[in-house]
Amino acid sequence: MTQDFIGQGSYKAIDNIYKTILDAMILMNVASLLLFMVVATPMFLVCLLFMIIGLILRVKFNIKHRVPISIVFHLNVILLVVIVVANMGWSSGIWITLVGVIFINYFLAFDSKSLTYIVAFFELALLILLYFTYKNETPLVPSAIQMAIIICSIIFAFFIVLRLSMFADVITSSEYQQIQKETEELEKDSKHDFLTGLLNRRTIEKTLKYELSVNKERSGNTNLVVMLGDIDNFKSINDTYGHDCGDMVLKDVANALKKSFRGKDYVCRWGGEEFLIILPDTKIDFIHEVSKRLKKQINNAKLPDKSPVTMTFGMLICGNGVEVDFERVVTLVDKLLYEGKQNGKDRIELEILRRGANA
Repeated sequence: MTQDFIGQGSYKAIDNIYKTILDAMILMNVASLLLFMVVATPMFLVCLLFMIIGLILRVKFNIKHRVPISIVFHLNVILLVVIVVANMGWSSGIWITLVGVIFINYFLAFDSKSLTYIVAFFELALLILLYFTYKNETPLVPSAIQMAIIICSIIFAFFIVLRLSMFADVITSSEYQQIQKETEELEKDSKHDFLTGLLNRRTIEKTLKYELSVNKERSGNTNLVVMLGDIDNFKSINDTYGHDCGDMVLKDVANALKKSFRGKDYVCRWGGEEFLIILPDTKIDFIHEVSKRLKKQINNAKLPDKSPVTMTFGMLICGNGVEVDFERVVTLVDKLLYEGKQNGKDRIELEILRRGANA
């Protein structure tokens, strides 16, 4: 049971981490714009661009965008420091800003500790390189501007480190980590079938609708392939060997299907003993290859009497540029599956839709 303080206030605190760096990023670029208007450098356009990006991310803030926010923030600071040091020398003091950013790397999670450490190490190495390269450069700007840069850099580094450190107890707490893990697991479970681990029907419907819209705009010699497969005699398997054996067959078939297709293909448990597969951007050669591989992999799944499991598939090949809606595709592939069952099972019944055909 998590403690009471891990509630809405805590989640709000996590939001505030990223809102804080966006606010700091916007103010940093505003200050830089005022400065570079005076010294007239090309960095003016860079600061203007990052200020606009920061404003958009702040107005349309979403905690799900925390990684892009972190990336944009780091790029902004790195570019600003490198260009200012290269033009004004190490004594400009702008490097203090990057020191502050290195200290807050822990708070700006990149969804990977190793990547966070790599970013921090890179920025430290960059600081050292800048020091030895530009330490003896004579400042080309008035001392007043140089002093303003140093003061602003110190204030920026101090503010952002102090502000984000206030949230340390939240983002490092085991309770928050547990909630984050549970949230990720729930999100994963909502997209996958609990028994086979494959994508579930709700997820694949959205995917198929998207792929059909993309395929409509594609050109070339590839195809969108949609397959609907059904385990042959599955009711008899359950009646003869029991539902535990039936569940094991479903798992074995799911593993066989995952081994048969590419990483970019989608495999889904459509319902019961039916499986839907989407193969986007697929050449005819691969369709022939996967048909042979699929039969072999499915037959590797065995029943208790050592006889192989078989499946029947309906396969609809949609050429690039074919315009067909989701409901029509499901109807056609289901019809092909039924024909395959009527024609003897353990086979693939296919149909090709070409551009210009009545889909």
